[in-house]
Amino acid sequence: MRGSPSGPVEIISTVQTIDFANVPTITAPDDAIAVPNAQVGDTVLCAPMGVWDAGLTLPQGRCLVAGTVQFRICNPTAAGINPASQSCNLTFFRVRATT
Repeated sequence: MRGSPSGPVEIISTVQTIDFANVPTITAPDDAIAVPNAQVGDTVLCAPMGVWDAGLTLPQGRCLVAGTVQFRICNPTAAGINPASQSCNLTFFRVRATT
Protein backbone atom coordinates (compact mmCIF):
# COMPACT_ATOMS: atom_id res chain seq x y z
CA MET A 1 0.00 0.00 0.00
CA ARG A 2 1.92 3.14 1.18
CA GLY A 3 4.96 2.46 3.33
CA SER A 4 3.78 2.15 6.92
CA PRO A 5 0.37 3.73 7.49
CA SER A 6 -0.07 5.87 10.57
CA GLY A 7 -3.62 4.66 11.15
CA PRO A 8 -6.37 2.36 9.93
CA VAL A 9 -7.16 2.22 6.22
CA GLU A 10 -10.60 3.42 5.15
CA ILE A 11 -12.02 1.93 1.94
CA ILE A 12 -14.61 3.96 0.01
CA SER A 13 -16.32 2.92 -3.24
CA THR A 14 -18.28 4.95 -5.75
CA VAL A 15 -19.32 4.78 -9.40
CA GLN A 16 -18.49 7.64 -11.78
CA THR A 17 -18.71 8.07 -15.54
CA ILE A 18 -15.24 8.87 -16.93
CA ASP A 19 -14.15 9.83 -20.43
CA PHE A 20 -10.42 9.14 -20.53
CA ALA A 21 -8.36 11.03 -23.08
CA ASN A 22 -6.78 9.40 -26.14
CA VAL A 23 -3.75 7.30 -25.18
CA PRO A 24 -1.03 7.66 -27.85
CA THR A 25 1.00 4.67 -29.00
CA ILE A 26 3.75 3.40 -26.69
CA THR A 27 3.00 5.86 -23.87
CA ALA A 28 1.69 5.90 -20.30
CA PRO A 29 0.30 9.42 -19.80
CA ASP A 30 -1.45 10.79 -16.72
CA ASP A 31 -5.02 12.01 -17.17
CA ALA A 32 -6.38 14.35 -14.46
CA ILE A 33 -10.07 13.65 -13.79
CA ALA A 34 -12.35 15.55 -11.40
CA VAL A 35 -13.50 13.14 -8.70
CA PRO A 36 -15.58 14.74 -5.93
CA ASN A 37 -14.45 13.88 -2.38
CA ALA A 38 -11.01 12.61 -3.45
CA GLN A 39 -8.47 13.59 -0.80
CA VAL A 40 -4.74 14.17 -1.10
CA GLY A 41 -2.93 10.88 -0.47
CA ASP A 42 -5.76 8.60 -1.64
CA THR A 43 -4.80 5.60 -3.74
CA VAL A 44 -7.57 4.92 -6.27
CA LEU A 45 -8.36 1.68 -8.09
CA CYS A 46 -10.48 2.05 -11.22
CA ALA A 47 -12.49 -0.83 -12.67
CA PRO A 48 -14.27 0.08 -15.92
CA MET A 49 -17.74 -1.48 -15.90
CA GLY A 50 -18.02 -1.81 -19.68
CA VAL A 51 -15.77 -3.21 -22.38
CA TRP A 52 -12.19 -2.03 -21.93
CA ASP A 53 -10.05 -1.58 -25.04
CA ALA A 54 -7.63 -4.43 -25.76
CA GLY A 55 -4.02 -3.36 -25.32
CA LEU A 56 -4.62 -0.78 -22.58
CA THR A 57 -3.68 -1.38 -18.96
CA LEU A 58 -6.36 -0.72 -16.35
CA PRO A 59 -6.26 2.84 -14.99
CA GLN A 60 -4.19 3.38 -11.84
CA GLY A 61 -4.97 6.47 -9.78
CA ARG A 62 -3.64 8.71 -7.06
CA CYS A 63 -4.81 12.00 -5.60
CA LEU A 64 -2.25 14.81 -5.45
CA VAL A 65 -4.81 17.67 -5.40
CA ALA A 66 -8.12 17.46 -3.52
CA GLY A 67 -11.02 16.67 -5.87
CA THR A 68 -8.78 15.49 -8.73
CA VAL A 69 -7.37 12.03 -9.42
CA GLN A 70 -4.45 11.42 -11.76
CA PHE A 71 -5.06 8.20 -13.66
CA ARG A 72 -2.28 6.52 -15.61
CA ILE A 73 -3.06 4.19 -18.53
CA CYS A 74 -0.34 2.44 -20.53
CA ASN A 75 -0.69 1.78 -24.26
CA PRO A 76 2.13 -0.49 -25.47
CA THR A 77 0.43 -1.09 -28.84
CA ALA A 78 1.42 0.28 -32.26
CA ALA A 79 -1.61 2.60 -32.50
CA GLY A 80 -3.29 5.27 -30.38
CA ILE A 81 -6.41 4.17 -28.50
CA ASN A 82 -9.27 6.41 -27.37
CA PRO A 83 -11.21 4.59 -24.62
CA ALA A 84 -14.97 5.12 -24.73
CA SER A 85 -16.67 7.10 -21.97
CA GLN A 86 -18.07 4.67 -19.43
CA SER A 87 -19.06 4.07 -15.84
CA CYS A 88 -16.18 3.03 -13.61
CA ASN A 89 -16.16 1.58 -10.12
CA LEU A 90 -13.69 3.67 -8.11
CA THR A 91 -12.28 2.29 -4.86
CA PHE A 92 -10.41 4.73 -2.61
CA PHE A 93 -7.86 3.59 -0.04
CA ARG A 94 -7.34 6.30 2.56
CA VAL A 95 -5.17 6.14 5.68
CA ARG A 96 -6.95 7.72 8.63
CA ALA A 97 -4.67 9.47 11.09
CA THR A 98 -4.78 8.29 14.66
CA THR A 99 -4.86 10.77 17.48
